[in-house]
Amino acid sequence: MTALDRPDPCRPRGRALLAATALSALAVAPACAEDTQLPTLTVESGDQSAWGPVQGYIAENSAVGTKTDTPLLVTPRSISVVTRQEMDDRAVQSVVDAVSYTAGVVTGAYGYDPRFDDIYLRGFAVTSGGDFRDGLSQQSGNFAYWRTETEGLERIDVIKGPASVLYGQTVPGGLINRISKMPVDTPFAVVEGEVGAPGWFQTSFDVGGKGKEDGSVLYRVTGVARAAEGTVNYTTNNALYLAPTVTFQNDTTRFTILANILDSRVPSNTAYWQTPNVLTNIPMGTTYNAIQQTQEQIGYRLEHDFNDTITARQNVRYGHIDNHSFWTDATGVVNGPFIEMAAANYVETLDSFQADNQLQIKLATGPVQHKLLAGVDYLWLNSNYGYGEGPAGPINMFDPNAPNKVVMPTLLAYSGASLSQLGLYLQDQMTFGEGWHFSIGGRQDFASQDQTSSHVVTATRDDHAFTWQAGLLYEFSAGISPYVSYATSFQPSINVDANGALLEPSSGEQYEAGIKFQPKGGRSYVTLAVYQITQNNYAVPDPNTFVYSPVGDVRVRGFEFEALMQLAQGLDLTAAYTYTNGTILDSLELNTIGNTPVNMPAHVASLWAKYMVPDGPWKGFGVGAGIRYIGEYWSDNTNTYMNPAQFPIDAAIYYEKDNWKFAVNGKNIFGQQQALLNEGYWYWQQGSSVIASARYKW
Repeated sequence: MTALDRPDPCRPRGRALLAATALSALAVAPACAEDTQLPTLTVESGDQSAWGPVQGYIAENSAVGTKTDTPLLVTPRSISVVTRQEMDDRAVQSVVDAVSYTAGVVTGAYGYDPRFDDIYLRGFAVTSGGDFRDGLSQQSGNFAYWRTETEGLERIDVIKGPASVLYGQTVPGGLINRISKMPVDTPFAVVEGEVGAPGWFQTSFDVGGKGKEDGSVLYRVTGVARAAEGTVNYTTNNALYLAPTVTFQNDTTRFTILANILDSRVPSNTAYWQTPNVLTNIPMGTTYNAIQQTQEQIGYRLEHDFNDTITARQNVRYGHIDNHSFWTDATGVVNGPFIEMAAANYVETLDSFQADNQLQIKLATGPVQHKLLAGVDYLWLNSNYGYGEGPAGPINMFDPNAPNKVVMPTLLAYSGASLSQLGLYLQDQMTFGEGWHFSIGGRQDFASQDQTSSHVVTATRDDHAFTWQAGLLYEFSAGISPYVSYATSFQPSINVDANGALLEPSSGEQYEAGIKFQPKGGRSYVTLAVYQITQNNYAVPDPNTFVYSPVGDVRVRGFEFEALMQLAQGLDLTAAYTYTNGTILDSLELNTIGNTPVNMPAHVASLWAKYMVPDGPWKGFGVGAGIRYIGEYWSDNTNTYMNPAQFPIDAAIYYEKDNWKFAVNGKNIFGQQQALLNEGYWYWQQGSSVIASARYKW
């Protein structure tokens, strides 16, 4: 297995899998946070904030690559933004849905899976190590993964490639920053109801405005209630979500308290039973199959302007997860129409605390304008979990939903892991000449981790690493910006050697060159990028003893194109194409050297277009349509089985009048249903669904 493989252990395989991958993503937790600014504040350029709402599909600013409010056109990195408008138009149901039309992104490698955000960036899984919300990491535990309700998001910012300088321990592929809805000073209220097939019922609300007439207090509350069936038989996708937010501000200080709670129930096992010749539609989880999880987060963002040149920020968040998961899995024994099953019982609690302190200074040295950012951040995370397994008896393949008498196994094995990280970083964004932009940054990290079994420490390790990045860009007056950049990353290992000691971290580096185009006064944004990422020293197991050694090397080369355009009044379009070429350079598994890593299609493309009639008798009517192509990809690093290409088609119909908006959205409308093999298990591609919605805003 390479570091490009999915980093989480959430494909139920019993005690051996859970023990081998304990706290799989804790060891790569990025502890930094990007600064947060209210969307009602005046920004440095343009009409948009790097954290605020965007009109339409095209963002102008982002902070994901710099932690400062910076125009995308002068940021020497490949960055994509999915806006609230685009999410609404496509009726996204998850972060996976939201970023599926983004260049450099691969989704759907494991078929339908509502359990967590299964996403690859430039060939590397960012399911846990690249999961951020409001600039702070949503690092997972062993099976306790943070779930993100998309109705609570304003936008999603994606940076491709290493980002350790600002975010600490991360995978080389990049990260995805989910940005929450923030209080606004214009009173509003929105309610929406949705019904769909299969079995989708959801209602939501979003209200906000001034708590005081002078605008010194602002508030916003978002809520969701959902009872839904999954496109995998016998599964649910239920949720209750509430997110209150309040801001206190004056001319120099902004203090925002953010909180959210999410109670959800989704399946634990989405794999299907396969006979020697036939992949059935019988999920191995059947009726004893659920993740019952409650998660809470609370924190604050404090920003103070000392004067026009010096600003201090502090972002703090505490999070807690209670996870109870149970599932059945086939033992491989078949007796006529019956399959012998094993039952699993799993309980986990996860606690995390993060704080990011920043000081931003603007100054000039001769003809060079500087924006300096100095920061100190801290992350602490602790996970404790128990596991039990036992026989579940036979399940009738022809009636898997029949009542069964599965007895929940007693919890027998107790394990845990913890992580702490302290990081110090410094960045300088320089502007000089008529259009030159140069940025450089460095970071020193200190990380400690340990693993326990039955409350006894079994492995511990302290690591420190220095990472750096630099980029050079020239902005032409016509809105064309060519750039080059270099960035590094590091990722501690959670694997142990033959002596039970944790392995040393792996490292990554990226070379990137690209061109950005955003015509002045126009409504379009086009990016081209070529890159090479090399990851060294990641852990691979000996194929005979399964003892890990840090000898893995992989190289990924690629090309990306992305365009967001408003071609005419009412006509919005997004297009993306990604070419990826990955090669395993070194491994203990000699038969994998020279092969393509798992879950890395060479070609991925997408196109989405939406048209709303701007005037005339058909004013208010609109249509949308999209197609995605996910090319063939290997199911394992030995390259013995190639998964087929997927090309789901989406469509939508809209009608808007006065304060009302009605829509019907269809996903995978032609019902393509490919069988996908991954990690030795079979999954079905996400099936078709239709959602009808009615929204009222006042």
